[in-house]
Amino acid sequence: MNKEVKRKFIIGDEWLYYKLYTGPKTADKILTEVIKPVTEKLLLDNIIDKWFFIRYADPKLHIRVRFHYKSPEKIFNITEIVKKFINPYIEDGLIWKVQADTYNREIERYGYDTIELAEDLFFRDSEMIVNMLDLIEGDEGEVVRWLFSLRAIDALLENFKYDEQQKLNLSEKLKTGFGKEFGMNKSLKRQLDMKFRKERFVINNVLNRKNDSESEMKQLFELLNKKSSDIEQIVSYLLEKNVNNKLQAPLDDLLSSYIHMTMNRIFKSKQRVHEMVIYDFLYHYYTSNIAKMKYCKVGS
Repeated sequence: MNKEVKRKFIIGDEWLYYKLYTGPKTADKILTEVIKPVTEKLLLDNIIDKWFFIRYADPKLHIRVRFHYKSPEKIFNITEIVKKFINPYIEDGLIWKVQADTYNREIERYGYDTIELAEDLFFRDSEMIVNMLDLIEGDEGEVVRWLFSLRAIDALLENFKYDEQQKLNLSEKLKTGFGKEFGMNKSLKRQLDMKFRKERFVINNVLNRKNDSESEMKQLFELLNKKSSDIEQIVSYLLEKNVNNKLQAPLDDLLSSYIHMTMNRIFKSKQRVHEMVIYDFLYHYYTSNIAKMKYCKVGS
């Protein structure tokens, strides 16, 4: 791709973009009962080759879904299948507005020659997350949701070959940025430190991978493993460009953006608050890991 890369897609172009207006409590239901079967059918029938979603508010909460197709005539197949699946939810009032819109790519954020790779990553991420949402429910599901987010971030950093120090550096950058946004002070820092200490055992258990085969989250970890496999070529291409200094945005910045979008998809609401907590937990976890490694080296 060059600097003439297409920025905007209107109806009839190769990206079809819907906004589905629904409440935060019903968004997961729409994702698992509408978006998941719709996209599975569209992919199976070769009508689309990728798709992705994000949660957004303008200021009304909605799900933004983008479908990519290569043949112009496919747009009619997409609209008919989407209409068939969403009509019952419109009649029940769970979706109160559907709007088609222009997809405006964030080219500066993701890079002129890597925006398509970002969209490929978003596709695999969205696919993983709707499958994850389909496996969780109730209060227990909310606990699993934030634990899964920790593992999802760590898995992505592993995919990009980050060592423990690089993980710590990035998590520190993220936690500091979000800390400033939420007015980090001694009281808030103390609350986060106490929460991490309280949850330390379960966080370690999820992130150290030692008990994956016996874990109650085994199916969710398998989804992460599948995503890791699916994005392998994308990651290799990005890493090669990084080594050759050909990325238009620093790799840390790209990863920060990819991670931010994953957090947006996982959590139903107050995503940025969740991000602040998750990045703080990861920072503490990596700090502890590095300290242990240094201690082991001294001991040996």
